[in-house]
Amino acid sequence: MLLIFLALILGLFTGLIPGLHPNTLTSVLLSLNLDSPDLPFAIIAMFAAHSIISYIPSIFLGIPDSTVVLSVLPGHRMAMKGEGLKALTVMVVSAIFAVLLCIVLFPLSQQLYPIVFPAIRPYLFHILLLASAALVLKSRNPFGAALIFILAGVIGKQAFALGLPDPFLPLFTGMFAMAAIFTYTNAGLPAQKLPQKIDFSLLKYAALGVFLGWIADLLPGISSPAQVAAFASILVPFTGAAYLASIASIGASEAVFAFSTASTIDKARIGAIAEASSITPIQDAILPYLSIFIIGVVFACILVYLFRSRIGEISKINFSLMNALLAIYLITIVFLIDSLSGLMLFFVATALGYLCIRMDVERTMLMGAIIVPTLILLFP
Repeated sequence: MLLIFLALILGLFTGLIPGLHPNTLTSVLLSLNLDSPDLPFAIIAMFAAHSIISYIPSIFLGIPDSTVVLSVLPGHRMAMKGEGLKALTVMVVSAIFAVLLCIVLFPLSQQLYPIVFPAIRPYLFHILLLASAALVLKSRNPFGAALIFILAGVIGKQAFALGLPDPFLPLFTGMFAMAAIFTYTNAGLPAQKLPQKIDFSLLKYAALGVFLGWIADLLPGISSPAQVAAFASILVPFTGAAYLASIASIGASEAVFAFSTASTIDKARIGAIAEASSITPIQDAILPYLSIFIIGVVFACILVYLFRSRIGEISKINFSLMNALLAIYLITIVFLIDSLSGLMLFFVATALGYLCIRMDVERTMLMGAIIVPTLILLFP
């Protein structure tokens, strides 16, 4: 039990450090060769806490976690307007709501996955191709969007071919965080206003996110919450806060339903869950696994909510200096984790992200970096 608690605390701290992926942390824990029956549950606890706390650097620093990368777009924009705490509250409340709803729907998901998954598997390529075409065509600049989408796909394909420990780190931090640093015109964040009340009308978007999270676990290779949210935006006119509610809900529900896919169709869509299940099969301990995950998420959400005013003090930082330090940090962390190859990829991804901003193309088109390689993988 002590190991689980320590892992939970570790997840809280590492969530604040941009660039640290849960899979990297899982590898570190496994490398310690700990002889404890609590190890797989510690992995789940760390993943749960990390996934929630990572909202903070995404919103206030504009540095994405790969699972909620598109939260950078409306989240950081809201922070630049002094509404960063509102954005954080929306994501935290949506995540808790999603987890609670997923608990209710979990037995049904276990009945449906074995039926639906084999039925749609032959058509995954066609589904993804049509969704990608629709995503580009609905852009305000279809030609520019197609160009960015294809270029991102080429870069993403090369990134995955390099065999990097964490290819998402240089890809997403370059395209989103570093590119944004180069285009900042504001010296800092304005004072962050504490939201007076929770907008429960956004829960309908969180409920939609639960459904999308269920789909995310159903489709191999299309399971990133960011991918699913990008495609959902074709049909649903998301606003900033609504988008955040959906992104947070997709991420939380995808994690919960990943326990269901792992136990029914033997497909764990989350790295931490796959690693934990390799130690203690999920079929043998599904209730303890789910309980630890729920405790980790709720605990992290409560802490964020209680200390939200302290988090808002990030606006007092001199962001001219902060941006310079962030740039140095990102270059360093990419080099340490992915070596020189990752650093070169980081610079190329930064250039594409900068081009995307200058061409006034929606940055959702940068998700071609993972959509195009998935299309190639699924090509019949």
